[in-house]
Amino acid sequence: MARQRRKNKTSRNLSKRRIQLLLLALTAVVLGYFLWPKAQVTAQRESGVTIVDAFYSSSPQFTDEITDFLNSSSIKTEIYKDGNITVDFYSTLPLHSRTILLLRVHAGVFAKDPTSPTFLFTREPYSAGIHLGEQLMSQVLSGVTDPDNKSETPVFTVGPIFVAASMQGNLNGTIVILSSCLGLYNNQLAEEIIKKGATAFISWDEKVSLYHTDRAISLLTKMLIQDRKTIEEAVTRVMNEIGEDVTYHSRLEYYPKEAGNLRITI
Repeated sequence: MARQRRKNKTSRNLSKRRIQLLLLALTAVVLGYFLWPKAQVTAQRESGVTIVDAFYSSSPQFTDEITDFLNSSSIKTEIYKDGNITVDFYSTLPLHSRTILLLRVHAGVFAKDPTSPTFLFTREPYSAGIHLGEQLMSQVLSGVTDPDNKSETPVFTVGPIFVAASMQGNLNGTIVILSSCLGLYNNQLAEEIIKKGATAFISWDEKVSLYHTDRAISLLTKMLIQDRKTIEEAVTRVMNEIGEDVTYHSRLEYYPKEAGNLRITI
């Protein structure tokens, strides 16, 4: 009987071990799915300007005026507005990009800390039950534009890890202009966008009002396209004429510094 008990105990231990190994294997498969870089899709970048405007329904004037300017210059323009701006849209953003990619979207950091990465806001209401892999890996977070407004519906936001791991395709030399707060609060978001193939990233180093950034980016776009200024010349001109945001004292900057000599041809 003693031998039989040892045999049964050994069988149970083997069964338990097999279950543990099976669970480890399943965990590895699941994590591998989310960690393994997704297949990259390449596309030839078209000449022109892509505008992504999350504020269009409430404030259409900026995009309408920029579009009129571009049309008058016979420059191809592609526009994405409001509800089009989702997590899935950001994942394919390089496939929609042209010579200039202008992002008029809310952006923010989740802690007043120099190391806190900048996240781009979508218009997709947050849900704990979707984009599970991206949430697990902190590629996407829940965010609100006004933390003091308890009634505001949270939306999904995407950060630098999302750009690196889940954004498909290559930006193929695109100039990315983020007309929003905190794009260059630090270089984390900019670095990933440059690694994704952009040649320059232009944004603000602190908070900025929509009115102020609209004026600044409108002038910047015309300086780059109409007057064919270099990025450094155009940004300097904007800061001289429009200046810092009067409330937040934010400054328009570009990254990397060697991109200052770039001149856009459309």
